[in-house]
Amino acid sequence: MVRHDGAEAKRERMEQISRKIQAALYIENPISLSKIVAQVEYDFGLTKTRIREYLKTLQDLERFKIDEANNQIRKVVEAEKHD
Repeated sequence: MVRHDGAEAKRERMEQISRKIQAALYIENPISLSKIVAQVEYDFGLTKTRIREYLKTLQDLERFKIDEANNQIRKVVEAEKHD
C-alpha cells in the first residue's frame, strides 16, 4: 500500500534531494553547499530553513558530509561512517 500523506511527500522530496546531491558528488567532490541550497530552493520551492533541515537529516543518515566552515558538501568515505 502506497502512502500519499505529508510524511511520504517529505520522504520523497528528501530522496530526490539526496539523489541530486549524489549525482553532483559523482561528477565533482566536494560541491558548493550554497549552490546546492540555491538549486534545491529553485527546483523544489522550499525555504532555505527547510532545505537545511533536510540536509541535516540526510547527513545524519550518512548520505554525505556537510562542511559549513568551507561551504562544501563532501562524499562520506567508509572510514568516516559510524563515527
